[in-house]
Amino acid sequence: MKRVICLLFLSFGLGCICFASNPNTPKKDIIISPKQPSHNSNTRPLSIVEPDIEASYCMGAITFVFNEDLGDCNIEVLNIATGDMWSASHSGAGATVLYTSEQSGTYLIFVDSDRGTYSGEFVL
Repeated sequence: MKRVICLLFLSFGLGCICFASNPNTPKKDIIISPKQPSHNSNTRPLSIVEPDIEASYCMGAITFVFNEDLGDCNIEVLNIATGDMWSASHSGAGATVLYTSEQSGTYLIFVDSDRGTYSGEFVL
């Protein structure tokens, strides 16, 4: 419980810093979802659950919040327009920040964990 409260304060603090430094810069929420195997014909039932990973972008920083302990994770972010790539590692539940550029383009996110592969994208 203490860990969840600390994560909430950390996320809130980072959000406040982003908005305080430039109130005209909107924060972008990023949807990161598990990659489904292409050969699997089963559909997942729809339910309201907390996602394993949440991410948001603000002024060149992507904040990842791992709501579940996914084991050792490798995070990669790729700007398709420039080919620039950033990477980081994370272990366990908690939050980590990956600093990228503020250049426009489509960014792809890949998270490889002990429990599977997750992906997402956002556009600047």
